[in-house]
Amino acid sequence: MKKKLMLLIMFSISLCVTSCSNGETKDRKEYLQITTLSYANGENDKEGLVLVLYHYSIKDGQMSEILRTPNDSEYPVAFADFEKNTIYFSDCAAGDNWDNLFAYDMESKTITQLTFGKFLFNDLFVASDNLIATAAPQYKIAIQPAIFNTETLEFRYLDPDDDDTLSFSLSYNHATQQLLNLTCSNAEMRSYKVNAETHIRPKTLQLMNADFSNARTIYTTDEFEICAARQMDENRILMTVVPTMIANVPCKLKVLHLDSSEIVDMEIPGILEIMSFFPTDDATGIYFTGKDVAHYSSLFYYDLTEQELTEIFGQYKAKDFGNIIDFVY
Repeated sequence: MKKKLMLLIMFSISLCVTSCSNGETKDRKEYLQITTLSYANGENDKEGLVLVLYHYSIKDGQMSEILRTPNDSEYPVAFADFEKNTIYFSDCAAGDNWDNLFAYDMESKTITQLTFGKFLFNDLFVASDNLIATAAPQYKIAIQPAIFNTETLEFRYLDPDDDDTLSFSLSYNHATQQLLNLTCSNAEMRSYKVNAETHIRPKTLQLMNADFSNARTIYTTDEFEICAARQMDENRILMTVVPTMIANVPCKLKVLHLDSSEIVDMEIPGILEIMSFFPTDDATGIYFTGKDVAHYSSLFYYDLTEQELTEIFGQYKAKDFGNIIDFVY
């Protein structure tokens, strides 16, 4: 077994949409998709790991399991496209040492391998009818945004000739209908200045349409280390940051105001560390994975208006639950 199930909680939640063909948010049905890993035998990895995808209805507050399958991927990603009755996920086929993309038909309950290369995946979600991933194929260093064509079974990369720009986080905001891409130069990241002096990898924030058109840089900094970034609205970017890449401190939230370049701290009372996060469409709340001051890790919702904190996943007692991997709104 290539990986061990760590005794920490990481999250893969995809807050997706069933009716947003035009990017409108007023008719969206919001829900979380929570990707988890657990031991097949409930105790250790001797019998392998199991990928479990949960669906959480925000309106109803109901959790349900929609996929449970053995998984041996280097890094598991999963996303359910309910309009196509298909769940896409990464896995490592028997005998391989690399990941590929697979599809689970929710009607026939069959699994089909879609790609036959050597890939690494970090993100997977649907935006404006595009299945979008951050991926790196064989012989490439840079993981970058790519659109997967479910008909031709091919990836179209943001820039197939660029093997230097790494995508650290990619997300889609349904209100602004924009992708936000956090990037860093691989060459710059490995430079003497970064590794011996600043210990800060210069990061760039890039906005673009869901088809990768109109890509433009909106912010660049080497004053602190940005871990991840999400759009709150047209003017505000929510970020998790640490002072340097070697700082042994929890990630904290900051808000970047694009019109003024002002950066403001955001505190969530009772929370020690923020891991993965997504603001709601109306920017009145934040879904996030993190640790509270008692070092308890879970998936939470914080109401910015009422300043109320609610645990989401802890209310659901999953069968053979292990670790939550990552999450997307």
